[in-house]
Amino acid sequence: MSEHVRQIVMSEPRRWRLAPDAWRLAGRVTPGRLERYLRFRSAKGLPRSMKDRFRAMRIPEQTITEVLSGIHGLGQWMDGWNLAAQRFLTEARGEERSGHWQEAAVARINAAMCFHIAHLVTDTDPRTLRTLRASSVTTFAQAVPRLMPEVRKISLRWRTRTLPAYVAVPQTGRRPFPMLVLLNGATTCKEELLLWATPLLDIGIAIMTVDWPGTGESASFTSPIADSDDMTDGIFDVVEDHPDLDAEMVAMAGFSLGGPVAIRCAAYDRRLLGAIAVTPPYDPLDWWSHVSPLVRLQLMTLAVENDTAEDVVAEFGLTDLVPRLRSPLLIFGAGRDMVVPPEESVALAAAAGDLATLVWYPEGGHGLYSELEDWISLSGEWLNELVGRDLPADDAPADLPPEPESTAVRIEPSRSRTAGMPSTDIESTSTRVDRPSLGHQPVAVHAEPDDEDELDDELPDLWDE
Repeated sequence: MSEHVRQIVMSEPRRWRLAPDAWRLAGRVTPGRLERYLRFRSAKGLPRSMKDRFRAMRIPEQTITEVLSGIHGLGQWMDGWNLAAQRFLTEARGEERSGHWQEAAVARINAAMCFHIAHLVTDTDPRTLRTLRASSVTTFAQAVPRLMPEVRKISLRWRTRTLPAYVAVPQTGRRPFPMLVLLNGATTCKEELLLWATPLLDIGIAIMTVDWPGTGESASFTSPIADSDDMTDGIFDVVEDHPDLDAEMVAMAGFSLGGPVAIRCAAYDRRLLGAIAVTPPYDPLDWWSHVSPLVRLQLMTLAVENDTAEDVVAEFGLTDLVPRLRSPLLIFGAGRDMVVPPEESVALAAAAGDLATLVWYPEGGHGLYSELEDWISLSGEWLNELVGRDLPADDAPADLPPEPESTAVRIEPSRSRTAGMPSTDIESTSTRVDRPSLGHQPVAVHAEPDDEDELDDELPDLWDE
């Protein structure tokens, strides 16, 4: 592992100097303009962050390239990914006839994720959305017992309903295990998060992924509900009934729109050790008018009855909630976020004060898909430190591979709030940090920033929640 020069970072994170221009362009990316773009360049030219999301779903690179290359209009999106899903199902049946059960399960997982991608760009016909979602959920559930035998699907009680969830507990290690509960964003689902989070099992952390009210399977009966923190009662019921889990070692993590829900849960339920938020909104109505029309359209597919997109996002503001927080908060921010302004993560960290740790990725897009391995690893370290489970040197596995290069910078939050559109008034050369223990000051490693990409090659992050 290469040597790094470290220094204390007390300034605000480095901004992307082209952010204001990029956000202005995002407001012009209407469905009609995207149609013209796809007609000439195909979906293969869509943002890297979208492709990184598909890779995080473990879809083969060849499939991603082939499907996107064949899409030359929004109307071809669903058909292209449905066809890919059917090919994977055909492959799965062939592997099953040959007795290759593991390979068949992998093919079914790929099919499930293709069905999920297909519903990200559809008409607003709820029947279409329900069919695609059901195909994804059912296909995934058929494969997961063979591919991940430690995982089981459960139902969490919530008010008069139940919420679908997956639970996975490490098979070896020191019991009881801490648990990290993961909440998806507006367009992600519990199945997707389960694929991301399995590395946590290797470091002794149990995981639960939940379709909280209004997302995933739970989108069938309501729009996304920010005021759903009472689902923690169902979560703790599960933990208390499991012999290998400890109700005193539970934390909550929220991805994108799920971030405010995780923070709300931690603020109102003191049983939780802390919360993690990945590229979350902080004060959404402050910047909602600048959001891409395509992001608005996607949120409208989640609205039930007479709710508008504004009605949905308005409930997820945190300005009045953060003062109630008493537990540690880990925030992951992305400098090139085109769905939620990067300043939202900075403002949230500033509002939470000494409780917050902000990990900043200057080159990251919404959801930090290209940095997924890094922030998942940091989340695991953070939780293990909270419960006092730092890995002793004698127990550390031998011959560890080199740590992947990170572009994160860990920030001591500023007390000032930068609102509205992304700003460009601060430039820092800090692009990497090694995260110290919770009791230490943040440290950073200096590196030369990469050359800025041309805006013509940077469409907004779409459907990355």
